[in-house]
Amino acid sequence: MLNNAFLLTLPAHVQDRLGRSLEPIRVSSGTDLYLPLDEVDWVYFPIAGLISLISVMRNGDEAETGIVGREGALGMVEAAGSGRMLYRAVVQIDLNAVRMPTSEYLSLLRGSVVLQRAVARHTELNLAEIRQTAACRSHHKVQARLAWWLLECQDRTGYESFYLTQEFLAAMLGAQRTTLNAAISVLRKAGLIRVGRGAIYILDRPGLERASCECYSTITRYRQDIEHTAPHRSAA
Repeated sequence: MLNNAFLLTLPAHVQDRLGRSLEPIRVSSGTDLYLPLDEVDWVYFPIAGLISLISVMRNGDEAETGIVGREGALGMVEAAGSGRMLYRAVVQIDLNAVRMPTSEYLSLLRGSVVLQRAVARHTELNLAEIRQTAACRSHHKVQARLAWWLLECQDRTGYESFYLTQEFLAAMLGAQRTTLNAAISVLRKAGLIRVGRGAIYILDRPGLERASCECYSTITRYRQDIEHTAPHRSAA
């Protein structure tokens, strides 16, 4: 449980209460956790791996619009709202997580102001990331945006290397496959990454951070600022 960043922000007594209802789960890449309009019956807290959030159009076309890793949770906000998942949530990289039934999560949420505030902070950060991504697509080159998302994927998965399809990366970056391939080639020739058999290896993380647009450092700063507002371990 303690390897999930959201859970780590909570005071020990809240972690203990949640821990009584959490169960470990491993899910293989390609598995759907939710489809649009599914009832949210579980809340997932990733420890390693990556969940892709996909918007589904009326004609069946899909577009990745977000990712969830060990920094956050899946279903936490929806469970407290409509109780329905409004997008497809599929495991993009093999997932190691803990989860709890929605009914137990809601019971704890109603009785804990500390947990309510933590969920609000998490929602605030998600909104900031969405807005930053929209601005990034308008102002920054694909190569710099690719560096940002590779850093985010490493941070959120906890893996040194990971399998990401070109379809996924192109959708996340809003780029054509040819443009994406050119950006990958630039980062590879610079010695920042290695690509082989579908896997991406980050070889020079400091170099990749320098190659990234400002959005990575901006979101990292937002995340740190929000974490600093988390309650102390002794908070009620």
